[in-house]
Amino acid sequence: MITEYMSSSYETKKYGADKIALLGLFIASLVMARFIIVSRSAIVLSEPIVLEYAGLSVSVPVGNGWRSEKQWKYQDNAFNLSSYFDSGSGVTALAHCRYILTAANASADVMFGEKASAVGGVIAKTGQTQADKFTIDWAHIKKQEILFDTLFGTARLPNNRQLDIEVFQNTGDTELAEMVFERIVESLEFKDNELLEAGSEVIAEIKSKGIRSFSPYLLAKEAQIEADLDDQTKEDFFLIKDSESGVIGFAMDLMGLRFVNRLDFSKVKQNDGLEGLQTEVSLAGPSSDAQLEIHTVSFYYIQGRHQREQAAFFQSSDNFDEFIWKSEISGIAGRRGTEIAVDKFGQMTVKRLGPPDKQSNYRIGPAVIPDILSELIFSQMLDSYHKKILVDIIEAEGTFMPTRISRIEAEEDGSLQAFYKKAAEQDFPYVFKVEFLDGRGFSQQVYLDNQRQISKILLQQERPYLLERTRLKDVVAQFPERADYTLKILEKNKFSQQYRQQKNNQ
Repeated sequence: MITEYMSSSYETKKYGADKIALLGLFIASLVMARFIIVSRSAIVLSEPIVLEYAGLSVSVPVGNGWRSEKQWKYQDNAFNLSSYFDSGSGVTALAHCRYILTAANASADVMFGEKASAVGGVIAKTGQTQADKFTIDWAHIKKQEILFDTLFGTARLPNNRQLDIEVFQNTGDTELAEMVFERIVESLEFKDNELLEAGSEVIAEIKSKGIRSFSPYLLAKEAQIEADLDDQTKEDFFLIKDSESGVIGFAMDLMGLRFVNRLDFSKVKQNDGLEGLQTEVSLAGPSSDAQLEIHTVSFYYIQGRHQREQAAFFQSSDNFDEFIWKSEISGIAGRRGTEIAVDKFGQMTVKRLGPPDKQSNYRIGPAVIPDILSELIFSQMLDSYHKKILVDIIEAEGTFMPTRISRIEAEEDGSLQAFYKKAAEQDFPYVFKVEFLDGRGFSQQVYLDNQRQISKILLQQERPYLLERTRLKDVVAQFPERADYTLKILEKNKFSQQYRQQKNNQ
């Protein structure tokens, strides 16, 4: 009886457990079926989401479980747009578009292989599809052991841009990923970006003229260098002010010409201040194999509770097709350094000094200029018919900043706060507005004098700042704690003096 009862009880429990398992499976199947039905039958796309900077618009799934902020966001040298499907138990599908400012060096097949390796999948199929004015190479990547599919597409765009589209799902519904991918591709619209083309033209004109031609202090002919050598260093000093504390810092830029051998950054000492940014560059005369190159040293200093300083050393060919740029920032967060090298093929290597050290590689486009030379843009725009352009400015940390630059009239300066009014009331012949398009809302207004030299810069960041041109003696008087260092920089970088001494010793 007891044995029979125990056997009967066991069978009853086993039967009940089976029923529960079947019920769970049934419910899971219903949920999955509902996901498939809803996600497939109700893929509603948003209105075109425009990336004005790129002349690009695209629609992504929204509603019926799909969610999107419907806004491009800038991060890591790219603009990103996403939409995801929430089934109620988590995200089961994702659509992502990425507009990259610097196209990858790798071919589409190499990128497909890297993507498959990253997710631990295999390439099931590849192909091409036409989207508006360009072709998208795509791959279907699957993981056999789990329910996972991803459709990844990539396209090369004008001005060395790249567009990536990726759709993945983890429910086993391969058709869903394909449908969403196809709908996104169909929605793509691309217009020729006239402002970016204008930016490319302006940069090309600067390169064609050469850096020296933009400064009255730098002579254009090698034969003139020895005769008027002491006039060959261009020195700019600015006081930095804010609306609360008055003068809080200064900035200085030195530019000169000299004959040098190639700079070897392997000899540079890290964490050694500005002196560590410069190697022992050997000077040579015009008859040697050395080249006449542009050298720029820049330094800025902010005092007080948020003390911060940055030193940079820049060596470039006259058309900056090749350059080396080393910078170091120190402040309350510590010290970090960056080395940037660009070769004549447009390959840029960025080394971020650690620990740990990190290296990135890019291929720069025609509308790119390093920030340390960005002042040249204003003068060239005055010589051209372009009133507004888009460019990518390489920052000292090795990032690319998409930037819109417009020539404006002083009276258009209506957004300036009271802090700026007095500066804006002065009569400057040339005024430019510089807008940084990374989403933070930062901007500048730049005032040039009759010699096309910067007189004032009005900065709008988290708080407003004003840079005003000044003299060395004012910098030394305002910041005695950095006076010795500033004078040391000046003495160390008297490029013409070094060249004359070298010639006298020959």
